[in-house]
Amino acid sequence: MLHQAYDLLKKYNFRITPQRKAILQILHNYRGHHLETEDIYELLVEKEEKNKKIGLATVYRTMELFEKIGLVSRLPMENSPARYELISYDQSGHHHLICLKCREIQEINDENIQEFKEYILKDKDFKIADKSMKIYGYCSKCRNM
Repeated sequence: MLHQAYDLLKKYNFRITPQRKAILQILHNYRGHHLETEDIYELLVEKEEKNKKIGLATVYRTMELFEKIGLVSRLPMENSPARYELISYDQSGHHHLICLKCREIQEINDENIQEFKEYILKDKDFKIADKSMKIYGYCSKCRNM
């Protein structure tokens, strides 16, 4: 997976700097998590002494670049910072359930809702531009509080 990321950077003529490598490694190690930019920064600094030289602004710029070239998926959040995850090209798409109270994100695999999507697309004669779906509501913990 990291080799695919390096290949994509090379394809767009971007250098594979130590900072980009370190950020990619964090994203790879935390696959399936939805990390805010500051979470990535904190994990970098905690991981190795040499990463303490990487600034938060560098992480923000790197995440913007990674999103632009299709390395990460950005999950915008209402009233809180966006979250990111490394795109896995060997898996089908997935969708998210987002709790409006605690901000927990749960993934829904694409195959679980494919029939629903096909029905909606046919019924509304709609062409998809973004294959990600976000459903906002309240998780079981927050509903029971």
